[in-house]
This record gives sequence, C-alpha cells and structure tokens, in this order.
Amino acid sequence: MRSHSATHAVPEPAPPQSIEGTTRIEAFSDGVIAIIITLLIFEVRVPKLADHSTQAVLMALLGIAPKAASFAISFFTVAIFWVNHHYIFADIAHSNWKLLWYNNVLLFWLATVPFTTAFLGDYPTQSLVVSLYALTLSLAAFSFSMLGRYAFLKSGLMRPDIPLARLQAEWKRGLWAFILYGFASILAFVWVYAALIVLVVIPFLFVVPRLMRGKH
Repeated sequence: MRSHSATHAVPEPAPPQSIEGTTRIEAFSDGVIAIIITLLIFEVRVPKLADHSTQAVLMALLGIAPKAASFAISFFTVAIFWVNHHYIFADIAHSNWKLLWYNNVLLFWLATVPFTTAFLGDYPTQSLVVSLYALTLSLAAFSFSMLGRYAFLKSGLMRPDIPLARLQAEWKRGLWAFILYGFASILAFVWVYAALIVLVVIPFLFVVPRLMRGKH
C-alpha cells in the first residue's frame, strides 16, 4: 500500500519568517499612493479673476499653467509607479519583514512628490528646483528597483513558475527609470528646458509594464 506522502506532492516550503500573500502590503501601498495623488491637486487652486471677461479667465488660467502642468506630470508619474507596483506584487507569493521595509522606503520617496511638485509649479525654470524634483523621482525609482531586486532575485518570495530570465530582465528594465531621472537631475544645471522635456518623456517609457507572464 502506498503511503499518503507518496501519492500527494509535498508543497515547497515558504522562505523562513515569511507570511503567505501580500494583501496587507498592497492595501497599505494603495492607500498611501491614493493620498499622494490626492495631495497633488491641492496646489492647483482656483485663480482670482480681475473681472468676469473671457480674457480675464484666460489670463488667470495661463497664470496657473505651470501648477497644472506639474500636477499632470506628477499624477501620471505616480500612477505609473502604482501600475508597475501592482504587477510586481501580482506574482509575489509570500511577504516578509524585509519586503515590507523595501516597500516602505519606496513609499517614503513617493510621499515627497507632492512637495517637490508644488515647488516645481512655483519655479518651473529654476535649475535647482527642477533638479530636486528629478532627484526625488530618481530616488523613488532606485527604491522601486531595489524592491524588485529583492523580490525577484534575493528573497525566494516569488511564485516558483516564473522563469528567472524574465525576473532578471524586469529588474534591469526598472533600473532605467533611476538612470534617466538621475540624468535629468544633472541636466537641469546644464539646460533646464531639456531636463523638463526628459521629465515629461520618461513616464511614457513605463506606461505599460512588461508583464512577467509575457502578456501585453
């Protein structure tokens, strides 16, 4: 007679000190990112009109254009971080305290974005302000990359059916955001308008995450 263990595959043990699932991490992250995105719009205030003419309205809107533009850039940038964060965690089977803290560091840098966005809206062509904005996003991207490196390659927390080559490719792709935002931070001191263009272009490179399952 076959034993019970012979007829049923023994599941692979989870990494030490890990807990199944990532629901609490995702819920906390979603809440923090939702607050960050909400705070961004608070700096775009309704302008005061000199009179009620169309010209006065247009001039008032022109006056808040830098604020509106910085809000739009930051909104989509943070949203893209959230989308890519979602796809990382979709394939993480377990969580542990290290993953929690990698995630917390990422949220810390994302939480600074409303401040640097407001600063950028007030001084959109000041080199140091643009550099600070880009540096903040570079550090957020670096934190995101380190989170991915730990989850993909170091932790043993991922689902076992995902090929290692895809995990490595996904992590390397994430490094590009850190490099490009860092480049924009330096470029701001050389040619501030070029740095602003780079900041607008970078999010489009990461709009659609390269799914580890090979789906698009």
